[in-house]
Amino acid sequence: RFMKQDVAAYMKYYNLERLHSANGDLSPVEFENSQLKVSSCS
Repeated sequence: RFMKQDVAAYMKYYNLERLHSANGDLSPVEFENSQLKVSSCS
């Protein structure tokens, strides 16, 4: 049971929060938000 919670928490961190060098060291959420701002400006 605890392992499922730990894995779920790590997956959330890995997919949504950790910094990615390919995204300019932004988290995926920050990168997506920056892309939404760029696309709404054009």
